[in-house]
Amino acid sequence: MIKKIIKFILPYGFVSKREKKIKQNSIKKTNCFFEEGVKISDNISLKNVSIGKYTYVSSKTSINLASIGKYCSIGHNVKIGIGLHPSKTMVSSHPAFFSTKNEAGIFYADKNYFKDRNKIIIGNDVWVGDNVIIKDGVKIGDGAIIGVGAVVVKDVASYSIAGGVPAKLIKYRFEEDEIKFLEEFKWWNKPDEWIKENWKDFLDIKTFIKKWKK
Repeated sequence: MIKKIIKFILPYGFVSKREKKIKQNSIKKTNCFFEEGVKISDNISLKNVSIGKYTYVSSKTSINLASIGKYCSIGHNVKIGIGLHPSKTMVSSHPAFFSTKNEAGIFYADKNYFKDRNKIIIGNDVWVGDNVIIKDGVKIGDGAIIGVGAVVVKDVASYSIAGGVPAKLIKYRFEEDEIKFLEEFKWWNKPDEWIKENWKDFLDIKTFIKKWKK
């Protein structure tokens, strides 16, 4: 009888000790650096990653060789840094012919002939939607937004909104002079106390600039 009650309760929010242990062990980190206040969800893989303060990374996301700024919002099931394969001069795109890493269980190459990883730079206050894929070597500017399901294969400008496959510019979030002000002001570098005292100014771009423009 007790087993039946437990079986009924578990799907409705009760977390067993075993499930807690699985959740705690589902974050894989290698050579990572986090600033204060970073939040990492479950089922995450991070390798060679630095993350700025108060950025959060949602579940089922993998990040490889990337620098992520402050106050970023990373959605669920995001893939940042998926590796590169040759597509131009080499006869085959299989790593057996250009890499000695033995990632496929076999290799013929006598040295590494192709750079299969390039660092990704994600600025501050960037929002990356669910199911986004970001190619190696891409730079995403401050304040940018990447739409759900986008495949980002080239740089994304600051305070722009990009989406689609491949991702393309949809529009800019603010006027040109407003973007220039935000890029120079760099509010994310302000002390926590300053942000706590002035958070209401963030609710409207024009109010923000009017108050803080010198």
